[in-house]
Amino acid sequence: MKPMKYLIIDDQLEHIKLPVRTLREAGHEVKTARHLDDGWQLIQHEREHPFDLVTLDLALDKRSQEFAEEQQIIWGTSKISGQGNDPYTSGQALGLRLWRRRRKMQQCYCYITQHRDYWMAQLDEEDPEFEQKASELRLKWIPELILDKSSLRANNVAEKFETAWKIWNNSGWLD
Repeated sequence: MKPMKYLIIDDQLEHIKLPVRTLREAGHEVKTARHLDDGWQLIQHEREHPFDLVTLDLALDKRSQEFAEEQQIIWGTSKISGQGNDPYTSGQALGLRLWRRRRKMQQCYCYITQHRDYWMAQLDEEDPEFEQKASELRLKWIPELILDKSSLRANNVAEKFETAWKIWNNSGWLD
């Protein structure tokens, strides 16, 4: 496989040391960001040559004025659905923005988390993230786009990231 260009956004860099080192040793370009704003800046900076895959931690711990609209949508859905996680700790705000701008930006992404249940489907009923309809919330490939941090190992991280990238490229979501 050709070398890939990755951006990993996670506020706890100690949790991603192994994946970053492993990917770099395999010849991939890897950048990291600790916060939504920093990650968004890197994505904007690389617009001419987007990352092959951006990975977003679902449980980021810093609020961002830049993502106030997306955070409000997540907060509203969280209240309605009864999910107890603090909506302002969700990296899904950037995911929602990337999903809404996917055709223009041509940016693939997935999530990494210790808490897969933090991901909320149906944030936008008109254009749900990963095209999830309420009746399809348990499709087989969802875990391949919401990666469990504890399962990322030196012998599988490149494969898991490549699988997420392939799902995007085979889905037609960027067309």
